[in-house]
Amino acid sequence: MPLYIVGLQGMTRRLQSVPVDGWAPALLVALLGVAVMIVGAACQIIQLVVSIRQRESLRDETGDPWDGRSLEWSTPSPPPAFNFARLPHVEDEEPYWSIKQRAIEGQSPEVPESYEPIEMPKNSPTGFVSAFFATVIGFALIWHIWWLAIVGLAGAYATFVVFAWRDEADYEIPAGEVERVDRARLETREAWYRRREGVA
Repeated sequence: MPLYIVGLQGMTRRLQSVPVDGWAPALLVALLGVAVMIVGAACQIIQLVVSIRQRESLRDETGDPWDGRSLEWSTPSPPPAFNFARLPHVEDEEPYWSIKQRAIEGQSPEVPESYEPIEMPKNSPTGFVSAFFATVIGFALIWHIWWLAIVGLAGAYATFVVFAWRDEADYEIPAGEVERVDRARLETREAWYRRREGVA
């Protein structure tokens, strides 16, 4: 900001000396700003080096590096495709915090006796193809290329029809796979809590 002020007062970009005494305080503030930015960049480089050197001891095993309180922190990182093996039981505003407090008190998490397979949608290029045709339509309408706009509309409609009438739109994750992933997550969390509390 100080450089904008002295620029409006007529200072050029490159100077060998400061010809106007009134510019010196603004230039000093700008110099201090540069020093702060250099210190910030140095701190970021140091943090990066320390993080790389100590990556094994700093690695998060739980998906909850910030000791979060809400449900998104209860999944591993990266989360499985199905997010939750079963619907979480929510009793208050901070459900995951309540689960962690019960674990600290020594209560084991609720583990279902049996798991169910989970239906998941298949990956689909529909969004990408629709965006392509929308771009074609927009370009054609801006430049008044009517035949191209009609082609874009026809392509968008065909994409809609193909997507709406496809037969196999989903797949099933077997119950065994869901159970394996969920039990591994629970074991990792339990071991981490025991280590944190010094029980190990």
